[in-house]
Order: sequence, then C-alpha cells, then structure tokens
Amino acid sequence: MKINRKSALAAVCATSLVALSACGSDGDTPGSGSGLKGQQLVYVNFGGDSLTAAKTAWLDPFMKETGVSVATDSPSDPAKVKAMVAANNTTWDVIDLDAGSGAVGCGTLYEKRSAEVDTSHIDPRYMSDECGVPIMVQTLALVYNTEKFGDNPPTKITDFMDTARFPGKRITLNYAVGGLEGMLLADGVPGDQLFPLDLDRAKAAVQRLGDDLSLQSTLAQQGESLESGDFAMCFCYVGRAALNAQRGAKVDVVWDAAYSAWDALYAIKGSKSPEAQQALLNYIAQPDAQARFTEELPYGPTTPESKPDVAADLEAWLPQNNESKMGTPAFYDAEWWKANTDKAFAAWTEMTAG
Repeated sequence: MKINRKSALAAVCATSLVALSACGSDGDTPGSGSGLKGQQLVYVNFGGDSLTAAKTAWLDPFMKETGVSVATDSPSDPAKVKAMVAANNTTWDVIDLDAGSGAVGCGTLYEKRSAEVDTSHIDPRYMSDECGVPIMVQTLALVYNTEKFGDNPPTKITDFMDTARFPGKRITLNYAVGGLEGMLLADGVPGDQLFPLDLDRAKAAVQRLGDDLSLQSTLAQQGESLESGDFAMCFCYVGRAALNAQRGAKVDVVWDAAYSAWDALYAIKGSKSPEAQQALLNYIAQPDAQARFTEELPYGPTTPESKPDVAADLEAWLPQNNESKMGTPAFYDAEWWKANTDKAFAAWTEMTAG
C-alpha cells in the first residue's frame, strides 16, 4: 500500500502539538476491562527507548487497570515467532513488527483481530491486514556526528556512501526492513522509485561500504553508539536519535530522502492468555494511549485524533517541522513487503554475512 507524501506526513504528525486533552479514559474502551486479572503476557518490541516508552505509556497503565501481568522482551524476531508456533511452544504473546512482516503471518503465526478490538480511531491507510493493530509511524534518516565534520557536514542521503569525503563508521540496524531501503536511498535511488526494492543494487552498496558499515543487533546498541560518539553517520530512527540528542549526544539529522514506515502489534498464536492479548491490542489502538507513547518517544501516532504534548527540545526533530528539507521522501510499501518478506530477509542476511 503506497501513500502520498502529504497524507502520510499528516498521519505522522497527527494533529497540532498541544497538551493532551481529557477526552476520555482508556478504561472505557471495549476489551480492556474486568475478567482479565491474573492473566500473563510477554510483550516484545525492538528494545531500548521504544521498550521503555511502551512500558510507561501502555504496559504499566494497562496492568494497573486490568490486573494482567505483562513482562517484556526484545528484540522483535519473526523467525523466533515462527519457531515458537511450529513447536507449539509460544512464550511470547504480543509483538511489535513492521506491517509487512506481520502481514505475512496473519492467520498462521498471528491471530486475527477480535471484534472487541476497536480500530475505528486508526487512520485506515495503515490498516494493511486483518491481524495487526497499527501503533506508530517512524521516520528514518541520515543522522551524523556533529564533532566529526566541522563546518562541512553531510547534507544529502548519498553522503552516506561517500567515505572519502566523510570518513568513519556508518551504522544501521541489522534488520532487512529499513536496512535495505537505507542502502538504496544512500546509493541514490529516488524516494518515489524505491519500490520494488532492487536487492542486487542494495547488495552492491553494502559491499562497497565494506568495513565502514557496522550492523548493530539492537536499537539500544545503536543509541549507545550515538551517545558515545563512536560513529560518523547512521541511518537511524529519528525519534530515537532525538532522545539521544536530549541526553547530550552530539548529533544532527539530514532530512533529505527521509523514509517513513509504520509498525503494528500482533497477537501470536498459541498464547495461554488470548483474551488479554486482544485486550492489550485494543488498549493501544486508542488515541490517548498512542498520544502517551509519542510523548515518551517522538514517533507519530496512527490515530489522527491523538494530541501529544511533545517536549520543546524535541520539536526540531519532528518530521512535520522539516517537510521543506526532505526533497522526495520515501514511504513503506506494505504490499511489496508482504509479497517479498522471506526473499528480502534472506537477501539481507546473505549480503551482510561476515
């Protein structure tokens, strides 16, 4: 599913950044009420600041309201989910995935949404399958170390490949979704021509960077690199880099060809607490809950009614404040990923091995 620049950015931004309004309690939403006390869940996402934000904005209040016990794990790993379900040994319950990877397993690895899950507040552009609940819109862009390049910093996405002019370690998450798009954008593919992904061209870009490319296994590790200064450039999640900057990291962002995608939550098959699974999905589908997450981590909610109150020092990192700098932005194609997930992940593994 392709979406145009203005409609997608409008959803990333949600509405004006004003104080969170008192528009009702999450406890009034269906599926999040009584009868769940004592059930247990394991919630999984990609870790680091995102897991901290999820605990504060979603999991802690959900536990208080319902009596469900929610443990956490990371990082998200579709291959691990597949192995769990195949072995009839599900130890994770709810997982945060890119929408394409989740859609591939809809009905086989992931349960279809219960009728109790109210998705009426979610922008329909992000409803790409019958199982997932879209929860956040994320933007990735070139983030650089401001102490490395003085008065001549990188200014465009293709500078990521220019190791002669801009020497130093390039980092990105070791994950096909976002990793492949980042390599192709850095290699000069226009944002509006990104899909279908050219896997051979991405492989050539990875090989050309060679030892200058450092693949990191978790986003927590990536944040540590940004804060330590042990990098030159990063194809990074901007919302996370904003928090690193807030904590003192010497970083800035190049908005040229910024790439936006969305994640969804999925209920893994074989859970011992299926009612609690669906209740948690419903809880997070509501505007107030998504606003709280955005206040913790400046990603965009998928619910246009959300009114997050974002800290002033993070506003410069918000996509809606930087549209004029983006040139031709790029957007996730959930249909392509749904059709090509296995092939693309295998190609990423092969091209980054060793």
